Amino acid sequence: MQTTVKHLVKGTTANFSCYRDGELWYSVEYAFENETRKFEFPVPVTDTGTGIFPVTMKAITLMRWIRKHYEKHASGEWRA
Repeated sequence: MQTTVKHLVKGTTANFSCYRDGELWYSVEYAFENETRKFEFPVPVTDTGTGIFPVTMKAITLMRWIRKHYEKHASGEWRA
């Protein structure tokens, strides 16, 4: 079984990690196959407009950027 975006956003919280090169980096801890995993993803500042991005928020709120980064991982485009 593979991790899905649903695992990343359902009932989880995103926590701000750092700001680097014009991106806000958040992380989500989620349960998968009886272990806790961590997924980190960027939110480009150019996408934020006048939005407020607190330190902690529901992960589903950031689903747009979680999905984009998840797809990069799944396609092999992103190497951590």
